Amino acid sequence: MPVELVFKLAFVALFAGAVSVRVHYQRLAGTYREGVGRHAETHLAHEARPLLIIRPLLGIPWYAVVVLWFFAPQWIAWCQMPLPLWLRLGGIAMGVAGLMLLWRSHYALGRNFRPTLEVFSEQQLVRTGPYGMVRHPMYIAFLIMLASTGLISANWFIGIVGVLLVASITLVRIPREEALLRDRFGAAYTSYIQTTPAVAPIQVFRGDRRSIQD
Repeated sequence: MPVELVFKLAFVALFAGAVSVRVHYQRLAGTYREGVGRHAETHLAHEARPLLIIRPLLGIPWYAVVVLWFFAPQWIAWCQMPLPLWLRLGGIAMGVAGLMLLWRSHYALGRNFRPTLEVFSEQQLVRTGPYGMVRHPMYIAFLIMLASTGLISANWFIGIVGVLLVASITLVRIPREEALLRDRFGAAYTSYIQTTPAVAPIQVFRGDRRSIQD
């Protein structure tokens, strides 16, 4: 099997794994209960307005270059990098680590997961699993996975634009998410902020870190 095909298959496997995790937990949370069309409408209605511009602005070129890497790599020779085999294999390992973190974050949330900027009356504040170390582990998972695509594909455009896409989503959504969660959970979420970093995986031990569900 050609080496380049191995990396393309690994890329597809990671992408399919991430999509499978998202779809499974969206179904578990009942976000498709009223149909895919209604879900899309809800997502657009609750999404931060800047992201309606940022996502296509960065996402369309990213997907276009990915498709060209798969089917017409000679057209994107300008952004290919001569990476050693071990570094590209490391990219696969990095992508798997990101996928595992993505799955574990969804697993910890369970039915509390929502892909949109919204809270609901039965929602619980989860402080277990990855959420016991950082408040937004899913964004870390996506950053790791998108960075890994640059190594797997040996393409700086895929890596940099992918990271910029996730970083911009992270910077826009986190303040809005946290405002909603403060309104929903009040002092409990304020305490969570004080004891748990947002995205840097640095364990801070200050007082009782137990879940409010305990």
